[in-house]
Amino acid sequence: MDTSLETSDFNKTLAPWIGKTAKLINLYIADVFKEHAIQVTKEQWIVLKILNEDFDGVIQNELAFITNRNKASLTRLITIMEKNHLVKRISFAGDARKNQIFITQNGRELFLKMKPLMLQSIEHFQQGISLEEKAIFINIMKKIQTNLKTDVSESKNSLNPIK
Repeated sequence: MDTSLETSDFNKTLAPWIGKTAKLINLYIADVFKEHAIQVTKEQWIVLKILNEDFDGVIQNELAFITNRNKASLTRLITIMEKNHLVKRISFAGDARKNQIFITQNGRELFLKMKPLMLQSIEHFQQGISLEEKAIFINIMKKIQTNLKTDVSESKNSLNPIK
């Protein structure tokens, strides 16, 4: 593909298609939640899903890493979820600087209510896509993520050289 500024057609690259699709998925999921009077964001659902899978709780810094969120934005998200009685934050035994995050009974009940809605949503937007096409798409997305993670690691290393 020609990447010169004069002749480049960005609509023939993957980036705008990935971005537009991600936005449409987020809007669709928000509409589904609103339709069912569920006042939770997709990001909060992701946290509930992770915590529901790990009954022993997850250290907050690990949760930030798993969800690809920075520590500050995850802290704000957890604070909101805690106020809504969806999660609880407990100081980690032996190190008060670490917090362990647990799903509450309310959080678990809400997650279980939302799970079929998410599965139906996924089924809806994957409609007409074969298993082979999904496998190819996932493979392509993994390659893109690998390329980006390599670039992010290199840029962090160049900003913070090891002395």
